Amino acid sequence: MKNKSEVIQSEIINSFKACINEPHKKSYNIGVAFSGGVDSLVLLHALSQVKTKLKLKLNAIHIHHGLSKNADNWLDFCTKECKKLSISLSSEKVNIKPNLAMGVEGAARKSRYQALEIHKKEIIALGHHQNDQAETLLLQLFRGSGLNGLAAMPIFDQERGIWRPLLGVSREIIEGYAKENNLNFIEDESNNNLQFDRNFLRKEILPLIKSRYPDIINTISRSSENIAEGLILHKAIAKEDANLYFSENKEHLSLSMIKELDKERVINLIRWWLDVNKQMMPTKKTMNELYKQIKIVKKDSQINIHISSETSVRAYNDFLWLVKITKDKQSYDLIWKGEEILELPGSSKLLFKPSLGQGISLEKVGSSILRIQNRKGGERFKPKRNQPTRTLKYLLQKVNMPPWERAILPIIYSEDMLVAVPNYGVHHEFVVDENKIGLTIEWVNNEFKI
Repeated sequence: MKNKSEVIQSEIINSFKACINEPHKKSYNIGVAFSGGVDSLVLLHALSQVKTKLKLKLNAIHIHHGLSKNADNWLDFCTKECKKLSISLSSEKVNIKPNLAMGVEGAARKSRYQALEIHKKEIIALGHHQNDQAETLLLQLFRGSGLNGLAAMPIFDQERGIWRPLLGVSREIIEGYAKENNLNFIEDESNNNLQFDRNFLRKEILPLIKSRYPDIINTISRSSENIAEGLILHKAIAKEDANLYFSENKEHLSLSMIKELDKERVINLIRWWLDVNKQMMPTKKTMNELYKQIKIVKKDSQINIHISSETSVRAYNDFLWLVKITKDKQSYDLIWKGEEILELPGSSKLLFKPSLGQGISLEKVGSSILRIQNRKGGERFKPKRNQPTRTLKYLLQKVNMPPWERAILPIIYSEDMLVAVPNYGVHHEFVVDENKIGLTIEWVNNEFKI
C-alpha cells in the first residue's frame, strides 16, 4: 500500500499529464498560492519533489490579507519555508473592501484571485482538495445555485490558468503527508469561527453526516463531477446556438432565437452569453421575467431588466444587449477652447481633429464659439441640403443608435444653431469645402460598455 507521500505525488503527476496541452514543452512556470496552511504547504512541498520529473519551474505567491493580527508572522513563516525548499516567494498585500453581498469570505477570495492574477507567469496551482470540493457543492446547493455553481471546481481551469492537483485527495491524506514529512504549518484562527458558513459546514454539519454516511465526501465529489459533465453539455449546446444567434461582433444576441428555440434552450443560451461576458448569474425569477418580456417584445419595445446592481439586459433593433447601468445623466454646457480632447461628464469624451475636406468649416462658423451640450430632446437637424429638416431622434433611429446612447449624445452648437452631431454628421450649411481643412469631432463613449 502506498504511503501518503506516494499517493499525493502520484495524484499530482496524473493530474498534470491529464491537464497539460503541450507535453513536449521544455518547462512550465507554476505559481503556487502559498498561505502557509497545511493544504498549500503540502502542495508546495509535493510539487518540489516532482518538479524535475514534470519539468516545473516553481515559485510561491503569498497573499497578505491583513485580516489577522498574525498576518506579518505568516509572511515570515512562508518566507522561511520557501527558503528551505529553494523556491522564490512573491508576496502581495491586499485591502479587503467590505461587500455585503459577498461577505468577508467572498471579498477576501475575490481580492486573493485578483492578486494571484497579477503575479501569474503561466499557471496558478491551488491547494483545494476533495473536502473543499464537497463543501463547495453543498454551499452552492444551499444558495440555490444553478449548474455553474453546483459543478464546483475543475481540476484545471484552462481559461483562468488555474490548476488544482489535489482535488481528488482527501483532507486526511493531506494531513497524513504533513505528518510523514514533519511539516509544520500555520493554523489560521479564523478557521474555528463558526460564523463563516464554510467553517460551520466543516465543523458541525459534515461530521454529523459522515457519522451516518462515512464515504460522503467521495460521494459528493463524484456528484460534482457528474454535474460538471452536464454543464459541459449545456455549454456545448449554447456554443452551437451562439453561432446562429450572435451578432457579427459577437456582442449581442438575436431575438429571433425566441421563435426558433424552446424556453430552456433560450435561457441556456442567455446564461452562456452572460457567463462569457463575466456576469454574475441572475436569479431564476429574473431569468423568467427576462424570458417573459422577450417572448412578447415588439420591434419598437424597450426591455430593461437589471440582472445585477451594475448591469442590465436591454433590447434594441431585434437584439439583446448587455448595458452598464449608469447614474442619471448630467446636464452640461461647455465651450470648446481648441482642445484636442474634451472630457465630458460620465465616461465619454470628444476628440477634435483637423481633416482635409471633412467635418465643420471653422471659416463658416466665423467668430462664433462652439458650445457642447447634452441633448434635451426635440432638436432638429439638416445634414443634407436636398433633404428636409428632421428631428434628431428620427435621424439617429435611422442609423440604429441605441436609445440609451441617444439620451446622452453630446451635440455641437454655434450660437443657437445645431451645427454638428458627433459620429453622425454636420449641418449642410457648415460642411467644409473639399479642398479645405475642417474639424472632425468624434464621440468616444464608454459609459455603457461592460
